[in-house]
Amino acid sequence: MTLLVFEKPGCPLCDEAHELLENVSSRFVFTVERRNIFEDEATFARYRYRVPVVVLDGRELVELRFSQTQLEAALTAAGVQTK
Repeated sequence: MTLLVFEKPGCPLCDEAHELLENVSSRFVFTVERRNIFEDEATFARYRYRVPVVVLDGRELVELRFSQTQLEAALTAAGVQTK
């Protein structure tokens, strides 16, 4: 499964999100694809005030500031395979 992470350069919350994704990668099977919201006007309009946003199969799982517990719960609810 591929998690899309919508983010922008210089975003401290985005950096935190990637740290959390790294932390949970030992428990869940996924890859991460990073998307810069400045590269597409529609993406920028949609996520401008909400980054980071973690998306799986078009479903937004978590956004802005979230904890590892919230991320794990969202991944579990979305059916992401565990190791």
